[in-house]
Amino acid sequence: MQPETTDRQLLQLLDKYLKGDCTEKERQQLESWYETFESGLSEEAPAGLPALYDSMVLQLQAEQEWVVPAKKWRGWWKAAAAVLLLIAGSLLVWILRPSGMKEISTLAGDHRQVTLPDGTQVWLNVSSSLKYSGGMKNGRREVYLDGEGYFDVAGSSRYPFIIHTKEITVKVLGTRFNLKTYTGEPLETTLMEGKVAVSLNRLPEKSLQLSPQHKLILTRKSGAAQATGEDWGDFIAAVQPVEREGETETLWQKERMEFYDKSFSELAIIMERWYGKTIILKDASLNSNRFKGTFRREDINRALKALQLTADFNYKIKGDTVIIYK
Repeated sequence: MQPETTDRQLLQLLDKYLKGDCTEKERQQLESWYETFESGLSEEAPAGLPALYDSMVLQLQAEQEWVVPAKKWRGWWKAAAAVLLLIAGSLLVWILRPSGMKEISTLAGDHRQVTLPDGTQVWLNVSSSLKYSGGMKNGRREVYLDGEGYFDVAGSSRYPFIIHTKEITVKVLGTRFNLKTYTGEPLETTLMEGKVAVSLNRLPEKSLQLSPQHKLILTRKSGAAQATGEDWGDFIAAVQPVEREGETETLWQKERMEFYDKSFSELAIIMERWYGKTIILKDASLNSNRFKGTFRREDINRALKALQLTADFNYKIKGDTVIIYK
């Protein structure tokens, strides 16, 4: 296994291995990686790691949808998975979630609403997906979100509602909030009412309980040249009051795309997701422009013409690609 292999890639490879889908080369890579850890497991890894993995599997089996790996795969993989659990935290739960879970998803420009078995209502923003178990009404209320969703959680004093994402976990008892976890953008948890606790998967001790009408913004340090706040490992964490009682964060439910003080690159990411296009900026100097506005259901051609009223640029649309230039 090459040193630059990421934790997520290791987890995905382990998942393929357990399902028997590995190629011979991938199998050799994974077994080679494990051998580098095997000699030091008893000395370096906490003794409770295999038990921790067993506990995680039992939780998944409680959903009655976990398929135990075939006998031929049993053995070293449990210890390997335990090591990966130590390395990558609850990301392992994300990768190895039960295969029988139900899923709803949205495409570019699409929004959907679903009522979960426990009565919780969820609205999905564009280019998002939600996975959940059909048996969650029996007690376990856990879902997996990729993208952005607005949650109106059914209250339960006995069973908390837990949302797993690739980077953070959100635990609630009964509340309304918006959660945005798009790849490459700051992670935002905006609480309208009730209580939520947000924790970082890699560093569970980095956690925060939000107050109503506040939002937690986690900005990656790699793209946080001007961000200020608390050090949360790979992120800078900052809590801000919500403007206009959350209207800005939830306008997408009304099929409105609002943006404030965005550079062209930042706005391009939002528009790509909204319109399902690839947007290419041919000139970096275009980022000197800052944009503020709201689009309703304008097509991308009308939206770009509206932006030309405040910025000097040209564009060409070729199929699913938009080229922006001076």
